[in-house]
Amino acid sequence: MATAAPASNETRNAPRRLRDPYLWHKLHSFTGIFPIGVFLVQHLIANSYALRGPDAYDTVVKVFGYLPFVAVLEVLIIYLPILFHSIYGFFIAAYGQPNLGRYGYGRNWMYFLQRASGVIAFFYIGFHIYNTSWAKYVQQWHGSPHPEDAISYQVMSGQLADPWYFAAYALGIIATVFHFTNGLWNFCIRWGITISARSQRLNSYLCWGLFAVFALIGLATITHLHFDGLSGASTAAPAAAAMTH
Repeated sequence: MATAAPASNETRNAPRRLRDPYLWHKLHSFTGIFPIGVFLVQHLIANSYALRGPDAYDTVVKVFGYLPFVAVLEVLIIYLPILFHSIYGFFIAAYGQPNLGRYGYGRNWMYFLQRASGVIAFFYIGFHIYNTSWAKYVQQWHGSPHPEDAISYQVMSGQLADPWYFAAYALGIIATVFHFTNGLWNFCIRWGITISARSQRLNSYLCWGLFAVFALIGLATITHLHFDGLSGASTAAPAAAAMTH
């Protein structure tokens, strides 16, 4: 996995005050791994408890929902880092210079796919937050004694039974995991962890392996919820599903 162009080329046409690769690019790559990447891995693993059935999944949801200062933690650890990473990521994409038309090498493709997957991931994460965390807080503001029901196994399986909904989640998961694992390859170079060509090549294999593992976990989880919803084993009532929007 790789990104084709160095940081200086990505923002060559950008305003001078935003060109500093040491400050902005390093902070951008750092937030992509800590805390966003760490949270992504934790989130995929936590959601995979759906594979063990409704009770296991709903228990995990309640455990995280009962964490002290959970709203503050979400803002500081999730929302603000994602907001910064996304805004500066769009800035890089806007001033970047992909050259697939002239050079179709693997690194050039990775450069392009990193930007494209970032755009997809941004809209997917925004939709996912709106459909889960936001729905939970809406129920809480309306005085629901169990706001976590907005993201219960029953509701999620009922929603994922919709093939369009399932397809959007599948695309979002693949794009988000790819953006993270390919970004991890770039992070290791930018932070001086992999210097030699050999270490970068070995790290590429590792990142591809991580992509396969985490994408499989995410896709297996939503596939299980999808077919469970279709089978009627866990039917989300229309009224319950509507409360998540």
